[in-house]
Amino acid sequence: MSITYHKKTILQVVPSLVNVGVERSTIDIANYLVQSGYKSLVASSGGVLLEQLNNTGSTHYLVNTASKNPFVIWYNHTILSDIIKQQKVDIIHVRSRAPAFSSYLAARKTKIKFITTFHGFYNFSTLIKKMYNSILVKGDIVIVVSNFVKDHIIKYYNVPEEKIRVIHRGIDLEYFNPKNISQKKLEQYQAMYNIPKDTCVILLPAKMTKRKGHEVVIEALNAIKDYDFYCIMTGDILSNRNFTNEIKKKIMHYKLQSKIQIFGSTAHLPELYALADIVLCPSIEPEAFSRVIVEAQAMEKVIIASNIGSTMETIADEVTGFHINASDVQDLSEKIKYVLLNLTSNKMQTMRKQARQSTLLQFSLQQMQSKTLSVYNEL
Repeated sequence: MSITYHKKTILQVVPSLVNVGVERSTIDIANYLVQSGYKSLVASSGGVLLEQLNNTGSTHYLVNTASKNPFVIWYNHTILSDIIKQQKVDIIHVRSRAPAFSSYLAARKTKIKFITTFHGFYNFSTLIKKMYNSILVKGDIVIVVSNFVKDHIIKYYNVPEEKIRVIHRGIDLEYFNPKNISQKKLEQYQAMYNIPKDTCVILLPAKMTKRKGHEVVIEALNAIKDYDFYCIMTGDILSNRNFTNEIKKKIMHYKLQSKIQIFGSTAHLPELYALADIVLCPSIEPEAFSRVIVEAQAMEKVIIASNIGSTMETIADEVTGFHINASDVQDLSEKIKYVLLNLTSNKMQTMRKQARQSTLLQFSLQQMQSKTLSVYNEL
């Protein structure tokens, strides 16, 4: 009879397994843990990625980790404590605020190591919100997704620098690889998204919410509406229907219906990136880490993004993309016009190649996985 000897046993805790950045990172780490001979456990309230998690060889525990109810949080800590004892868990790693409280209590109760990941630039305008956020800095080690977040938690949460580890989010560079998309697929999606031939395609892949800068884009494109372009806005349009309707009205107000089209969320982002000439990330508030930027660069696209938050880490201005001043309509319109009219084909090609190379070196899935495993092995 063969016996499998595992290295450490890691329990990751997330609110759910829906298809967003935090949960996808959880799957990526779970898969790497199993491949590396570790025992991988995940506790969540389930979701569309559950089957994918099970395929990694990890074990899933269905726990109501998405709840913010104090009584449920207290109950969850007893469930997590039982899992820790039964499975001889060495480290519990939590990636979100709601389940962090029960995970912290369970870690202290069972005397195991507690790791947190500070993924976002959370609102801390009130003392209560700041206290709620602060659970994520109680880790024995705190992982952050950018140097911008590192500076933020040192300044506002007084976290000692020595217990912070910066691990940028990683993307699958084979999935986001322009060489893996056939001409037939491009023609298929060009027809699906009503893209005119021989026109500059501008892509804004972002959830419909004010902070993503949709209004700035419409104003900027209206300023250059006599130029030849076609803009696709794709992302979650259902969570904030009122804002989506406002954006549609603004497009109609400027009579830009033939030049700007809105689509919902898509599973075909690589194909849309491949069809685009310019990708926009015009956030009006700082972002902890923008996957859109590194995905676009991996697809060898010209990216124009606001010069706030982690953008300064992901784009070398005029080398791998372009910075603009946040909320600056004129700056954005001038930058788009520059790419349309003045960026030579040689310079554009050089920028595209350098953008992908930068992503290969800094933002690969493999670097995220190996650095996370190194953190686990510190404890």
